[in-house]
Amino acid sequence: MNDDQLKHIASVFSLMAFAEFGAFGYAAIDAHPVAWLELALAAVGFVNLQWFAVWVLSFLKDKEAKS
Repeated sequence: MNDDQLKHIASVFSLMAFAEFGAFGYAAIDAHPVAWLELALAAVGFVNLQWFAVWVLSFLKDKEAKS
């Protein structure tokens, strides 16, 4: 894959992380009482998707270091 494709994949996963946290996090906060477990799971999902985006971007750094 070229650099632009890797950047695109990383940005898609970052966008997915925000969408997932926005949808499930808001639903958990809006519940009465607050659904703390659902909020925690949404936060874990957000962190995992963001970590994957950073991991994908790490391939760009590896390519530059080898050049």
